[in-house]
Amino acid sequence: MNKEIPVLYRKEDNCCACGACVNICPKNAISMKEDKYGFLFPVINSNLCINCKQCKKVCAYQNVTETNKPLKTWVAVSKDKEKLKKSASGGVFYTLANAVIRENGCAVGAAFDEDFELSHIIADDERTLEKLQGSKYTQSNTGFVFREIKKQLNNNKTVLFSGCPCQVAGLKAYLGKDYCNLITMDLICHGVPSNKAFKDYLKFFQNKKNIKVKKFSFRDKSAGWGINCSAWTDRAKKIRIFSTSSSYMYYFLHSLTYRKNCYSCKYADSHRAGDITIGDFWGLEKEHPELLGKNKIDESKGVSVIIANTDKGIDFIKKNRKLFDLYKSSFEKAARGNAQLNRPSRYDARRKDILELYADRGWKAVDERFNKNIGVRKYSGVLKSMIPVRIKRTIKKLK
Repeated sequence: MNKEIPVLYRKEDNCCACGACVNICPKNAISMKEDKYGFLFPVINSNLCINCKQCKKVCAYQNVTETNKPLKTWVAVSKDKEKLKKSASGGVFYTLANAVIRENGCAVGAAFDEDFELSHIIADDERTLEKLQGSKYTQSNTGFVFREIKKQLNNNKTVLFSGCPCQVAGLKAYLGKDYCNLITMDLICHGVPSNKAFKDYLKFFQNKKNIKVKKFSFRDKSAGWGINCSAWTDRAKKIRIFSTSSSYMYYFLHSLTYRKNCYSCKYADSHRAGDITIGDFWGLEKEHPELLGKNKIDESKGVSVIIANTDKGIDFIKKNRKLFDLYKSSFEKAARGNAQLNRPSRYDARRKDILELYADRGWKAVDERFNKNIGVRKYSGVLKSMIPVRIKRTIKKLK
């Protein structure tokens, strides 16, 4: 007799790879496997499966509709200026996570290992927390971290979990109930390329430059608040990488390399999965010009938006408000500069061509395609970095 095996998803865009099914399986019969583009999908080992169907029931992406609505919105900048420099925007995640750790709690977020594998880990000290700091524009593997989080919660530890909205929803579905000692923080997410694609880009970059990269930052603020990268070599040399001249970053920012479900993401609207939502407060100069200028916010250092979606989220921010320069705003103001608070990233037919090229010939071929098509536009990032902050602010207001 053939054993019946659950079908986890019918189409690729029905799966976000949150990992809830992997964590819930009582027989460890499910593991994440890469497709030819490097995107992770759950696969069931039929020899281990007992057909309990817990994996089907736990899928929040297919079964759960989020009903939270934005309750309060703030402009936020951390008062810890040293950590602010290393943060992607206004330093919200690190500052709140550090506050939780100092009260004997722990923070959970995405961190690279020495081979640039990205996975979610638990940090219960400041040194480990630094690995979680900063944006990573590639998908994290949650592994079995949901199980570890449940143990921490059952031991009465306060846990701050940060991830893409689908990962937050996956964690909540796996836990099956609300824990008063869990705070969930979802990120304003554009979409995620595969971790394999990023690692292959990095290998290509290293071979081209004849270097060994030891550390990579997706958000280097040395040229001001924006989206430019930097790489540190094994000789402690820093190489700046402008997003307009990087094939990986250019295709990421133009929504051309995300996993399939990102283009129909159910969390890219006002109904958020987390107790709080954080991201960059893009468009601040238009929405809050009164906050900028002399003796006010210096947006070149980065500015965050915090959106509280639950009463727990409001209480958590109020408890830690002294750690920030915090100003009232509105969801509508934040959403005008963050498209993914309104809708998912739009699908572009060029995605298929780029990903097929990558699967067939590797990232070198993708980079050659990029350089053939980009022309002189690749130098625009360098030119923008030379414009003083006050002039950039004026130009943005005029736009």
